[in-house]
Amino acid sequence: MISEEMLKRAAAEADQAIRESLPAPEECKHEFSPLFQKKMHRIFRKAKHPVLYKLPKRVACFILVAILFSGTWLTFDVEARAAFFAWVREQYETFVEYRFTGQFPTENVDKQYEPTWLPEGFSMLKTRVASEKTYITYENDSGERITFSYLKGNDALSLFLASDYEKIYSVQVGNNSAEFYEAAEESSANALVWISEDDICFCIIGAFPEGTLVKMAESVQEK
Repeated sequence: MISEEMLKRAAAEADQAIRESLPAPEECKHEFSPLFQKKMHRIFRKAKHPVLYKLPKRVACFILVAILFSGTWLTFDVEARAAFFAWVREQYETFVEYRFTGQFPTENVDKQYEPTWLPEGFSMLKTRVASEKTYITYENDSGERITFSYLKGNDALSLFLASDYEKIYSVQVGNNSAEFYEAAEESSANALVWISEDDICFCIIGAFPEGTLVKMAESVQEK
C-alpha cells in the first residue's frame, strides 16, 4: 500500500526535479499550444469544484507534473504526440505509477471485464464498478484474497504500486507485454500489470506465483 508519507516524499522529489530542470525566466519565451491551455483550464476548473470533479488528491500533483513535462514537447511533433497518447509507466523512489495520457477511445468506455478462471476455491467477495475503474475482490475459505482491477483512460486516475518488490520483470499475457512484481516473501502478494489492445490497464494482486496470475490474466474476457 502507498502511504501518505510515501506520497509526500514522492511529491517533494518531483517538485525538486521540476525546479532544477526549469530554465531561467528570460529564456521562457513560448506560446503554449491550445491543447496545453485546455488541459490547464480543466485543472483549474477541477480545483474550484472538487465535489463535482472528485479529482483524487493523491494523483493531482502527478497529473500537473505530466502536463508540465509533456505539454510543450507535444506541440512540435505530430507523430510523437500520437505515440505519446497512451499509458505511461513512471518509476519513483518509493512507488510505480501507471497513468494514461491522451484521449481514450469512446467505443471502449462502457466495456466491462472479468476473469473466467480463478484458482481453486476462490469466489467473488465484493465488487466496485464505475465507468472508468473497476475493482473486484475474490476470497477463498482460508481468507486468502485476490484483487482484480482495471482502469480506462482518464487523466484523473492512476494505478499505484509500491516499488519495494524484490524483482520486477517482463512477462507475456497473451499477445501483450506485462510487468510481474515479485514480492520478497513467498506468502506476500505479487502483482501483474498489463495494457490491453484497447488501452485498458489491468492489474491482478495476490499471493500466487507468476504462472497462476498469468493464467488468470489470460482468462479475462469482456462481459
